Amino acid sequence: MERVATLERANADLEARLRESEIRYRYANELSNQITWIASPTGEALDFSPLWTTLTGMSLEESVGTGWGAAMYPEDREQAFAIWRHALATGERLEADYRLRLSNGELRWFHIRAAPRLSADGSVLCWYGTIEDTHDWKVAEDALKASEAMIRNVLESTTDYVFVVDRDWRVTFMNTRWADFVRQERNGKLGDVLWDLFPEDRGTKLETNYHQALATGRPVRFEAYVARGDIWLDINACPMLDGLAVFFRDVTDTKRAQDDIARLAHQDALTGLANRTVLNKELEEAFLQRTERSTGLLMLDLDLFKEVNDTLGHAVGDELLRAVAGRLKGELGEGDVFARLGGDEFAVIHRLDADESSVEALAERLMAGFTDCFFIDGIAIKLAASIGTALSCPTHESANDLLKAADIALYRAKEGGRGAISAFDGGMADRLHARQTMKVDLEVALVLGELRLVYQPLLDISSGRIAGAEALLRWRHPSKGEISPAEFIPLAEDTGLIVEIGDWVLRQACIQAASWPSDCTIAVNLSPVQIRDETLPERVQYALSYAGIDPSRLELEITESVLLNDSERNLAMLHALRKIGVRIALDDFGTGYSSLSYLRHFPFDKLKLDRCFVGDIGASPQTEAIIRAAGEMGRALSMTTTAEGVETQEQFDWLCLNGWTQSQGWLTGRPMEAAAIKDWIVGRDAVHREKVMDRRPAIAVA
Repeated sequence: MERVATLERANADLEARLRESEIRYRYANELSNQITWIASPTGEALDFSPLWTTLTGMSLEESVGTGWGAAMYPEDREQAFAIWRHALATGERLEADYRLRLSNGELRWFHIRAAPRLSADGSVLCWYGTIEDTHDWKVAEDALKASEAMIRNVLESTTDYVFVVDRDWRVTFMNTRWADFVRQERNGKLGDVLWDLFPEDRGTKLETNYHQALATGRPVRFEAYVARGDIWLDINACPMLDGLAVFFRDVTDTKRAQDDIARLAHQDALTGLANRTVLNKELEEAFLQRTERSTGLLMLDLDLFKEVNDTLGHAVGDELLRAVAGRLKGELGEGDVFARLGGDEFAVIHRLDADESSVEALAERLMAGFTDCFFIDGIAIKLAASIGTALSCPTHESANDLLKAADIALYRAKEGGRGAISAFDGGMADRLHARQTMKVDLEVALVLGELRLVYQPLLDISSGRIAGAEALLRWRHPSKGEISPAEFIPLAEDTGLIVEIGDWVLRQACIQAASWPSDCTIAVNLSPVQIRDETLPERVQYALSYAGIDPSRLELEITESVLLNDSERNLAMLHALRKIGVRIALDDFGTGYSSLSYLRHFPFDKLKLDRCFVGDIGASPQTEAIIRAAGEMGRALSMTTTAEGVETQEQFDWLCLNGWTQSQGWLTGRPMEAAAIKDWIVGRDAVHREKVMDRRPAIAVA
């Protein structure tokens, strides 16, 4: 009995523990966030924890067997059953991710695990499994993978070279460009230590900046020259939590272009000399040192360089400038600065030690550099130069004072003719100031009516009649009185005012000549500057129309210097003027270089002999022979021949005897004001008619 009672107590204890175990299992299933399930050895679902019904809305009866598949997302169902069949066939554990459709219609990811329970002989007794909601983790993981893929694509598509190292300097990522870059010299791969790949970079700017980025947690961007590849790199080292991402690009072309730009900013592109920027900087330094030492400045301008450009072309002109720069550079000292300021103008900053005469000596050496011809493309070109020099001094208020002084000296040298050297002195500045003042006064003179025209008669030698008059420009300054045309006309030409003044002269001369007898001509001088103006024919036409006179009454006088430069273009301009109907006269004949050549190329209407020849009549048989030949040539070419500067009866009689057409000078009549010339012409014309009538024979009256 006692044994039976013991067995009953044991059974009761086992049943109690079994019930407790079932209770714990049920609570564990109900409280767990995982769904537990049991399946038969052949795979039919036998049981699901209550959470299955709660989530899917499917009852246990609907889910057992293979009914659980109805809760699965259709696109995942075939794959899920295939994996399940494989596990049943092999007895292997399984893990998989599927999507389940929940009772609220939501679609979520779940992770499924299953393992078989085996008997002692290894056969499957049943399957136990869990289903865990991993949707949020799965979505985050997919987003992370997508982000990583996008980043990888970006890093692969960028033109930058990219690699990532961890804090032990092991390479954890490299894009294709960097991998190719590394493999050109090293067999680099992921996991390699950066300094093993590039030991030569230890201790360089690269390592220093990489460590700085890691230490500060802030990106470091810098440029570095890599000698092994002769390249420049733009590097951006960006720290991360677990290492360093390094982006770099090859900026060799950009760097060299920047260097070229920087060099060109301080270098003349044509000659390779320093440019105006460098000159100004050096002058500023000289100004700061003016109390300790003097500095010499030489300004050099090539004479007749424009003619080389016009006749031989700009390509030859450029080569000539390079040749000049190369030759003169050899005459300079080590501390001298040689600059091209533009066009054909150069400058030299000469450092002085003790002997200030070295500036003059340098100027002489530079001038001697033009003794020999320059040979360009087989052409021998003879050049000359004008040089102005100046010395810095403690009284200069700015570096520009030295520049102005040298420029004034250069201007004085050019005034002295070709191949001149001029050193600055105080009087030059005064003269230049006076010239600038005159320029301003001349601009005002035209507005205030200070300019006027006077007229010198032209006498027809054979008939004794007044053929016309030449308009001569005069300027009466309100405080300085009469200013010589020799002073203000070159100034007007230099400043370009001559174009505006020339228009006024044309209009005034035509207006005043309109009141003269209709057979009297009016002669107006044209400046070479006016000839270069493409609109000159229109300006002449306007003056004629405004005054209402016939074009044949207007004579435009030019000098041979007009045809000396750019002759083809200027000849075309003369032909355009001729088409208007005006007459063209060659003034100051005999003082130029190629008068006969000009007469051959352009049919002038009049030839005017310069007064320097007329003054020798009666004193120089040689001069008389020249005048006689010029007159015969003019007649042969059907030109009117006019002698200027006729002051004596002897000169007049000689010209009459030798067939000259017109006389102009004090003997005929001095320059007169506009009102006086009109009355004088009319009076002379009346006297002439009376003389003609007196010489006519009497007519018999029947």
